[in-house]
Amino acid sequence: METTSIIIIESAAENGEKNTAVKPAAAADTDPPDLKETTLKARYAGYLNVSQQRISNMRLYNFIDYWMDTPYKWGGMDEKGIDCSAFIQRLLDSVYQIAVPRTSIEQFYARWISKFRSLKHLSEGDLIFFKTLNNTNAVSHVGLYLDNGYFVNSSSSKGVSIASLRDPYWRSKIVGAGRVNVAMLPKK
Repeated sequence: METTSIIIIESAAENGEKNTAVKPAAAADTDPPDLKETTLKARYAGYLNVSQQRISNMRLYNFIDYWMDTPYKWGGMDEKGIDCSAFIQRLLDSVYQIAVPRTSIEQFYARWISKFRSLKHLSEGDLIFFKTLNNTNAVSHVGLYLDNGYFVNSSSSKGVSIASLRDPYWRSKIVGAGRVNVAMLPKK
């Protein structure tokens, strides 16, 4: 049985409540990185315009790399096509061992997601919610924050890809963000 080390990160929300997030612990620095890790770090540091040292969650970036450029398919849940919420559901389960509901609106309203409006305190693994449909005020899209204003998502125009929160389209569609509060997760 494989075991995964985790770290627990605590932060204060805008309303003063304490939020707790679980993240995989970084691999030990005793072994030299392999070629694939070095290549992934260089690739995603370039996408995010950050130093390679900031790319430390290799489980996350391996997952993203596997799914990158998978086409968008509404209701899709596999490599032939996947929608935004199924992608986030699979990512959270595979990378962080966190089970979330299937749709973006269910993810937004999950009681164990601590929501916040300001994006200046985003950290890797936070969910970002959007209203992308013109005929409704409901949350209709979700992505996962990476770093430096970038997030990963499965969009109808590009499939699984990395996008910028500075892009006028995405900036105009943001509803808010959320952080998983592990203390409130349903028991398995």
